[in-house]
Amino acid sequence: MPVGTPALATPQIGATAASVTTASFTPTANALLIAFCAGRGSSATIPTISDSLGGTWTALGTGNDAGNVTGRLFYQVASASPSATTVTVTTGGTQTAVGVIELIDAGTDFSNYQAGTNAAGDPSITMSAYSSGSRVMAFGIGNAGAAWTSPTGFTELFDSEVATNLRMVPSYNDSSASTSLSWVSAATDSIGFGLEIKEAAAGAISGTASITQAGDAVAGTSALRIASAASLSEEGDTLTASGSVVSGIAGVLSVTEASDTVDATATIALRALLAATHGADSVSASAKVNVAAAASLLQSADTIAATGTIASASRTGSAAITEAGDTLASAAALSLDASASVTEEGDTLSTIAGPSIKGTASIAEAGDTVTGRAVPLLVSSPQERTASVPAENRTAAVAAEIRTVAVKAEVRTAAARAETRRAAA
Repeated sequence: MPVGTPALATPQIGATAASVTTASFTPTANALLIAFCAGRGSSATIPTISDSLGGTWTALGTGNDAGNVTGRLFYQVASASPSATTVTVTTGGTQTAVGVIELIDAGTDFSNYQAGTNAAGDPSITMSAYSSGSRVMAFGIGNAGAAWTSPTGFTELFDSEVATNLRMVPSYNDSSASTSLSWVSAATDSIGFGLEIKEAAAGAISGTASITQAGDAVAGTSALRIASAASLSEEGDTLTASGSVVSGIAGVLSVTEASDTVDATATIALRALLAATHGADSVSASAKVNVAAAASLLQSADTIAATGTIASASRTGSAAITEAGDTLASAAALSLDASASVTEEGDTLSTIAGPSIKGTASIAEAGDTVTGRAVPLLVSSPQERTASVPAENRTAAVAAEIRTVAVKAEVRTAAARAETRRAAA
């Protein structure tokens, strides 16, 4: 989604003082905040910033000093439930000013950033090529003088002498803007910043996603990507997206309370452990579920389901369905590179295409089923394998042929629609 139009989060403010503080304001939820800071005077240093909530502001670049004016940009991303705050900027100069600008649907990739100074006139900078959907911003700081002329095609947010002999002018354009930015002013020394603000990466989370209270939800209309652990730890928690869910998980996805849900209309892909540990937990996707380690359904009625592929060939671990009524189901193929354990009464391993298992399929309780409507091979590998029913009377049915059916206790039925090579007990 293209970056939104920049707007002032609170009116720009300046003072004939070494520091200045904005009025209280409440940012828009999840907005990107850009603090445009400036100072003037021979004693002015590169601006610093703080806020009344103790928030973290990240500097863009090291700041610039054009002789009699200084400037720097900072950014912060507002929370989903932002609180009222004030922002304080300090320069130590005789004049200090700040303008806080907010944008929605904005990311934090600021790799296309340039700064230029001119101690005797107007600044100019050259930007790299812009990405589609980006917002381009230009920030000018001048020592006194009348109104500026911003770069061609740019719309000014304000153009004012915010403090004695200190002028600031932020402006914006879209990704069609020229990469050569220059200002025209009457300033004797000046600073110009150019910043491309790119679209937000879809649902990116670089650490841990913890959903720790009943009924919590994490949702995205595109993708949700988590680089560490995701924990749904209270009943009724939800992690959902209309694109892909947790496609970058490198840790553990824990669905640890009854009725928790992880859901996607496209792909759920995990690089490590998936644990659904309470009754009626659900992990589902309309396309495929990929797990690179173990998938564990540990409580009654837990579900991993997909209309495409579950635990496809990239999988290297095991599927453990260890409580009554658990389900591992796919409307297409179900392919495991290791073992599938269905160890409680009423558990189901089901696919409309064919369950392909390169290790062992273990069905250990009455009423458990492994079914396939296309190529129902319990085990598929270069070597012969065994479908094992270790407890009591069971039925092992194969639509094509049976190589070996072994039952540790008693054989009631060993059936094949095409051919039976051997039935042994």
